[in-house]
Amino acid sequence: MNSRLNRYLFPRNPAARAGTPSRILPGFLGKFVSRALPIVVATVFAAPVFGATPIEILFVGNSFTFGKYDPVRSYMGGYDSGPGAVSGAHVHDLQCPSAASCSAAESVAASVPSTNPAVINNPLYPTLQNQLDNLNTTGSGLKYGERGPYGGIPGIFLKLTQEAGLNYNVSINTIASATLNGTWKNSTNLPVISASKWDRVVLQEQSFTPLPTTITVNGATVTTRGNPANFNTGVQAIVNSLHTNDALAGKPDAKVTLYQTQPLASYSYLSTNPAAPIFGSSAGITGGNNNQPYVGDPDPVRRMAADLHDAYITAATNANALGKSFVDVALAGDAWITAMNKGIAVMNPYLPGALSGTQIDLWDSNALDACCTTPIGYHPSLYGAYLNALVLFETITGVDPRTLGDETNPNSAFYQTSAAFSLGISPDIAAGLETVAALTVAAGAPVPEPTTLVMLLTGLSILAFVVRRRLA
Repeated sequence: MNSRLNRYLFPRNPAARAGTPSRILPGFLGKFVSRALPIVVATVFAAPVFGATPIEILFVGNSFTFGKYDPVRSYMGGYDSGPGAVSGAHVHDLQCPSAASCSAAESVAASVPSTNPAVINNPLYPTLQNQLDNLNTTGSGLKYGERGPYGGIPGIFLKLTQEAGLNYNVSINTIASATLNGTWKNSTNLPVISASKWDRVVLQEQSFTPLPTTITVNGATVTTRGNPANFNTGVQAIVNSLHTNDALAGKPDAKVTLYQTQPLASYSYLSTNPAAPIFGSSAGITGGNNNQPYVGDPDPVRRMAADLHDAYITAATNANALGKSFVDVALAGDAWITAMNKGIAVMNPYLPGALSGTQIDLWDSNALDACCTTPIGYHPSLYGAYLNALVLFETITGVDPRTLGDETNPNSAFYQTSAAFSLGISPDIAAGLETVAALTVAAGAPVPEPTTLVMLLTGLSILAFVVRRRLA
């Protein structure tokens, strides 16, 4: 059996679902043929608890958490105080609690170049490449503005918990390009994210940091910009600080979830498609940094996902060895591969016509809005953000997202308040992504392609027959 498929189907380390009964292939196959278990789970775990003390959860990371683009970025966000304050349930942005105290990064203008006539209708810049060059030079003031306060993926998570009848008080602390060992471990930020207030902390590392420092592609050693030692150091520093602060407060250690990020199309492919250029200062080989290390690999996206899977599982295992906070992994990146394997999502978005069919693009695809640091094929689209939130939701709450009828049933009285409806995701796509998330969490790895699964089941059946014959 292919070694990479083997580690997808039979993860070597149980940290992704540590503390729960082991789920191997037979358990995951049951998800294909029965919906009874999700209904039971919802009945047991999703009873309304709005009167209970809310669970305080903090999401820590960067643009992969806050979502970068509207409508995700601002979803369920709002100021806590001052003019424009939101009185209802919303995500509390620690970097932007009010208009007066909002960080400089989140106080920028809400600029959207892809709809700005000064960008798209300017006769001086008639082509997409002309427009990108302008945004990257004299027109830099027209680049996309990531204005706060943020809701992002935590906002989708909040909405899902409300629909499940759960009581979470959700906060977000994110800074673009932040790393756990750099940005969040410093003396200013660490006391905030490791305060005894939190019952659960979700940690998201910078996209490439968990990767191996080098990989082998077609027999050649390639650098990746990965620094797994820094990743592990950052996770463990935060876990240790949480333990110290929780002990002083006389409360149990907060649980920690590592949010595995998605593989990157821009790290995996080249593009000759003028409608989908890989454009930006963090593209190609720039400043000695290799921003496309998996290019040339026979299966680059799956391979990058596998490397991220191993890195996050290893980090959780190492952190759990400290004997402090319980640390698990939300395998969001693995869910992207499941969506591609099931034919729901496109794998190479740069190919001409790749986005003209029924498959969705989990990555961002508007080059003007992405400009001018990271290219398209890097950040999650609204579909990718929604899928990530579904995986986080089930990992953290234990509730199967397929039980959330408000997300997929237009006849529900609350459908028009659902996250899917608010983000513009159709019921069919939402249902498909719910299934992808549930299957991935159950398997603890990407679910293989249907043909691969059939071959595997056939092989297992033959093996079982041989064993029975030998025992007879």
